[in-house]
Amino acid sequence: MQAVKQLNEAGEFKDSDVVVVIFPDHGSRYMSKVYSDKWMNEQGFFDSQNEEAAQSIQYVK
Repeated sequence: MQAVKQLNEAGEFKDSDVVVVIFPDHGSRYMSKVYSDKWMNEQGFFDSQNEEAAQSIQYVK
């Protein structure tokens, strides 16, 4: 929003211009889709202590 304010103050917009601002979420739900498991593990995103328990639960029927 600050960038839009500054551009407006600098006269970059006409009265007829339409400005659309998108507020994305923080993206944590998509990290495993974007980054490799190796990189995420190296960065400390995986809890290796609880990983085995989570995998066991995943296969219970």
